[in-house]
Amino acid sequence: LGDPLDTVQLLQLSWERRLQLVHGVARLLYHLAHSPLGSLAMNDLRRQQFVLADGVLKLSDVDDMGIAEPFCQTDIDCSHHLLANISNKVAAPCVDGQCRGHNERLNVWRAGQHFVRQLLPLRAPSSLEPQIQLLLEAYSDTSWSSQKILTATELLLQTYSSDHSSGGETRHYRHFPDSGLGTQFDYWCRESESPTACRLSVDSQREAVSLCNQDQQCRAVVVEPFHRLKDKIKVTLKNGFSTPSTQPGSLLLLKPS
Repeated sequence: LGDPLDTVQLLQLSWERRLQLVHGVARLLYHLAHSPLGSLAMNDLRRQQFVLADGVLKLSDVDDMGIAEPFCQTDIDCSHHLLANISNKVAAPCVDGQCRGHNERLNVWRAGQHFVRQLLPLRAPSSLEPQIQLLLEAYSDTSWSSQKILTATELLLQTYSSDHSSGGETRHYRHFPDSGLGTQFDYWCRESESPTACRLSVDSQREAVSLCNQDQQCRAVVVEPFHRLKDKIKVTLKNGFSTPSTQPGSLLLLKPS
């Protein structure tokens, strides 16, 4: 059926891959809100309810599915059903005896807590931070419908694809096989695995180059040999360049000036 979602493995995915998973979450929220049975509530929407099948996020447990909006007589009744942690305290309106839109808001908030807040900000491209922040706020205060969230997520995907269609091309970098820079030009960066260097785990050289292109300090990338963790490649970004030293198995990529 699929592989259970492991938090550590999810966070080790490339940002592009995690964005695709967030897109899958947004699509699910839309389908739950517009099902033939009406707006459905995932009362136990957590990572444990999902699996990854061929790289696609799929719901595997629907035992705790709510098929009706809460009943009400007035809008005040609907306010009693709001989760205390939702920052937007404007309750769903009472329409025809039901709190219209309550289930949708509940799903959005839970998806934000259990998926989006963990997957989206980590190692996100700085150029996309304004869009990402708006999306995170929408998940937190449930001010957007699932339709608006899906549209915004698809726009984020399109923007990323457009900005990075050639941003990760290694062919523009000068290649130095079996070379490195030792500890020269090390600098610390966010999400680094080292306290003194910008050492990262990536899925490919293309991702490493894309990260270097986004970092104004980065001038070169050293792709390390024989250091793989679940198919991850270890790379170190450098903020300068000089005559390379011999480093068997490593690949030094020099950023074009």
